[in-house]
Amino acid sequence: MRTFLALSALLVVLMSAVVAHAQETPPLPPPAPDEELRLGAIEVVGSRTDVAEAEAAGNVEVIDRARIERSGARDLGEILEEFQGITVSHSFRGDEILMQGLDPEYVLVLVDGIRVPGRIGGAIDLGRFTVEDIESVEIVRGPSSALYGSEAIAGVINIRTRRSTEPFELDLATMAGGGAGAVIDATGRTGFATDDFSARLSGGVHYADAFRLPPGPDALMVPNNDRPTAGSERMQWNLGGDFRWQVDPDSELDLRVDYLSRRLSGVDVSAGGAIFDRVQLADQLQVVLGGSHRAGRTRIRTWLAYSLFREQYLNDQRNAVALDDVQDNREQLGEMNFQLDQPLDFLSESGDHRLTVGYNLLFQELASERLERDGRRVRYSAFVQDDWTLLDANDMLLVAVPGVRLDVDSQFGTQVSPKLALRFDPVPGLSIRASYGRGFRAPSFQELLLRFENTSVGYVVMGNPGLGAESSGSLQAGLDWTPFEELRLSANYFRNDVEGMITTITLDDSPTGQVFSYANIGSAYTQGLETLVAVRPIPELVLQASYVFTDAIDASANRTLEGRAAHRITGYLSFDHPEWELGATARVAATGERPFYADSNGDGVEEVTFAPWYAQCDLRIWKNLTRHFEMFVGVDNLFDAGGTFLSVRPRTFYGGLRGRY
Repeated sequence: MRTFLALSALLVVLMSAVVAHAQETPPLPPPAPDEELRLGAIEVVGSRTDVAEAEAAGNVEVIDRARIERSGARDLGEILEEFQGITVSHSFRGDEILMQGLDPEYVLVLVDGIRVPGRIGGAIDLGRFTVEDIESVEIVRGPSSALYGSEAIAGVINIRTRRSTEPFELDLATMAGGGAGAVIDATGRTGFATDDFSARLSGGVHYADAFRLPPGPDALMVPNNDRPTAGSERMQWNLGGDFRWQVDPDSELDLRVDYLSRRLSGVDVSAGGAIFDRVQLADQLQVVLGGSHRAGRTRIRTWLAYSLFREQYLNDQRNAVALDDVQDNREQLGEMNFQLDQPLDFLSESGDHRLTVGYNLLFQELASERLERDGRRVRYSAFVQDDWTLLDANDMLLVAVPGVRLDVDSQFGTQVSPKLALRFDPVPGLSIRASYGRGFRAPSFQELLLRFENTSVGYVVMGNPGLGAESSGSLQAGLDWTPFEELRLSANYFRNDVEGMITTITLDDSPTGQVFSYANIGSAYTQGLETLVAVRPIPELVLQASYVFTDAIDASANRTLEGRAAHRITGYLSFDHPEWELGATARVAATGERPFYADSNGDGVEEVTFAPWYAQCDLRIWKNLTRHFEMFVGVDNLFDAGGTFLSVRPRTFYGGLRGRY
């Protein structure tokens, strides 16, 4: 705690210096509020090329830096948790994302278009990505395997990192809060940019106390330290930087290095009453070297990436050793990418065809004591896409974007992923979009090679090296209508069918107990409707509301997928008054009943329990004291949601300071 207080004091001193300098110079005019209801301008994930969000053929949405800062979110999970069409679930190992009713293993998470390692239980922990380095978050709904391969079935989340654009930049922030426990953040970022070079160096320290939910009416009275924690204590620090060199007007080189270290700890209690002290240590390193070159309207991009993720996990039984568990998992991920963007002028003098071709080489290795042997795979991939404008005249626009990707994997063989997206604008302000694509998910090393014996309980889990990839088909169809500048309406229907799902099966009995393994025998589908209304009644105020209906069915078991809510409502309010230099945001999400299955009476048949509706609300108010100095206060989880099926941090009040130059 002393370290955090010292860092906070240092940041306050540095920001005071920034304020003093700002007071010596006339303040710049305050920024004007956003002129459009679509809070984002550029996307790269949906087409791998820079396309204005409003012009994309696919279902793409961008959360820009301004909205991220207004929200008060501290990491990617908090950015997305109250966003329409997305559910963020919480566990002792972090935050997981569900899209269109599908599990986290069907959502691909990228940083600047590069994969990140470290899936635990099939999920990437969103808390690893803190906001000081996030310029924007791009959300692509629906299958994107035609461009990005495995895991991109439900959609893609791509983080764009921040880049320096001014001769000198400095951004320092400190935040402290409390409620059920302390929450402290201290971050800093500096950089510069010239005509030929730019650089950025940033880092942060992030701490949050563990929290426990109130005991139920039938719970036994036990000491607080012996009660299980619903949320882990989190201590994380990260450091990163990038360097760009404009070699000539048409060529650029880019180097990015990011590192984080994190410690999660808590208390668990088994069904038999055994108490465990749990600690998870994680380290992640990512190095990306890239370059691009333009020759007229032709663009070539290539990049190399190396990522290392190490997780050490200790489950220590108090006053005993029989159930102690120690794990050490190390995953390495290497990527080589090449991409060519080429207008096909010989087909059309107006350049109505924009061809994108490329290849990808991926190497993945996982070393774990629980695997029979180290897992290694190599995947070769090639993709092609044509952004084809069929009609652009008389205020009408028709665009077709066909694409296909071929993946050859050393583990499961060959996978072909085609996709076709269409966009039709019959009149200005109205866009009708439809797409269909195939996707796949490669089996994990745990599913292929796991060897785990739990002799105290009496079971064995064995991997299946013969597993194939899961496959899917997805249909997306919707419209986006802006009848006038102050109003936007959108609706999207989705249907995702997943075949060959990897599920747990029982093989036989052995001297050590039942033997379980995996097989491609499951199937599921999700379908539903996503709607959004956004309005700006006055220039300073933006209001958004969304409703999402999801029908998520486990077709193998003929029941609703566990933890899926049929109804979800979200709301967003942003007030930004430039003359007063005052603003506020409110984010609200109400989630319907969710089914959970467990054999509660020991008869061998799982009973269903429905978790009740819950609502989350986050509020934040900020005030610019000068052009370079801001103070803010807020409250997270205003309604204090939480319970047996919802491990959300209880109501937390916070305040902080930000200085930038």
